[in-house]
Amino acid sequence: MKTLAKNRHLFFLTIVLLFVGLGSFGTVALANYTSVGITASIVNVRSGPGLSYDIMTQIQGGSSVNVLSEKNEWYKVRLSDGRIGWVASWLISNTEIAATSDLLATVLVPSANVRQENNEASEVVGTASQGEKFALLYEENGWSQIQFNNKVAWILSELIEISPGSIQLAPETVDTTATGAGADESAPMVLITMDGVNVRSGPSTGSDILFIAEKGEKYELISESGDFYKIRYEGNKEGYVASWLVETTKSINQPVTASSTTTLSEATIVIDPGHGGEDPGAEGTYIYEKEVTLKTAEAVAEKLRSAGANVLLTRTSDVYVTLEDRAAMSNANNADLFISFHYDSTASGALATGFTTYYYADADIPLANLVDDHLADTLPLQDNGSKFGDFLVTRENTQPALLLELGYMNNDSDVKTFNSDYYRSLVAESIYQALTQYFQ
Repeated sequence: MKTLAKNRHLFFLTIVLLFVGLGSFGTVALANYTSVGITASIVNVRSGPGLSYDIMTQIQGGSSVNVLSEKNEWYKVRLSDGRIGWVASWLISNTEIAATSDLLATVLVPSANVRQENNEASEVVGTASQGEKFALLYEENGWSQIQFNNKVAWILSELIEISPGSIQLAPETVDTTATGAGADESAPMVLITMDGVNVRSGPSTGSDILFIAEKGEKYELISESGDFYKIRYEGNKEGYVASWLVETTKSINQPVTASSTTTLSEATIVIDPGHGGEDPGAEGTYIYEKEVTLKTAEAVAEKLRSAGANVLLTRTSDVYVTLEDRAAMSNANNADLFISFHYDSTASGALATGFTTYYYADADIPLANLVDDHLADTLPLQDNGSKFGDFLVTRENTQPALLLELGYMNNDSDVKTFNSDYYRSLVAESIYQALTQYFQ
């Protein structure tokens, strides 16, 4: 009897040690996965997904962080010391996650929701079917992080079975209900990032609507036309979608390198060249307002991008974009700042000169004053100050927004001054200096 009891004791002890060993293996393997590399020289880690959150610490370029989820183009990351923070996604080298753990997650139920973050309230990014296998990256609070469609996502741990092994993910496939049969899956793709996106017959917001595309659908990218992408759907049918409402495989995989270590490099800034296409704006001597605003916007965008900022233009060519779409682009991208560029004109024909900075919301008055002060210190035209202005692009903007009138189109002296690369470089430098101070 003593021998039997001793054998039972040894048996249970062996089982306990076995489970402890497996648990240790799981912990080590789950902690060992590759995330993304930092491309900027220094990146701030913040307590939340935006510039309004406190800076926790900074990480050096060349290092890597483990990505847990994504929100508002910010990545939730786990630092080497175990702390959780947020970094701007455009300051890292890529958005794809390469798993190096040797564990698999196999789905046990007919259909399981895959979520953006590890909680029931988080957005569902897809579903997984029974028997599907995914690379397991991490476990936390009853949730398992998996590699899902080449990105990180979360699934309830109770809905999966964990086992040793690895998986080689195939290239991302295309939903044939969205693209139509015969689509070239190796071609660049367009991903719809918002609900209710209009697919139009031509590359402008005035073109006829062919159908409504929904968030998550993918289409083959044929070409670019101004601010629109030409796509293929339902076999060989073609249409156009606004570039600011979608993502493409080209832009998703293209690294963005920041050359500045200021917090301006974390900002998403929407630059709006006024007018365009069928709307020429005010007319000057041999030039239209739409032409000057685009050249100015391009100069400012180049300057801010060189500082590492994530800059989006409402138009990049001579196309018509509605005022509503300009404001919607800023709101949809959770911009940290929206700036609309214009050149003024007096209806009475009276001679007027100079530049003016307009705001709509009282909360934007300090920003307007700051930008106007920097312009006044640099530009060779008269400063007319910062003022309230009821413009749709600023009124309908839920983000901080300004509208700048940078000279008068019906004043030949003003036109001669502002219609030059030199003047545009002064505008770009002034705004760069102002925003560097603003975001600090």
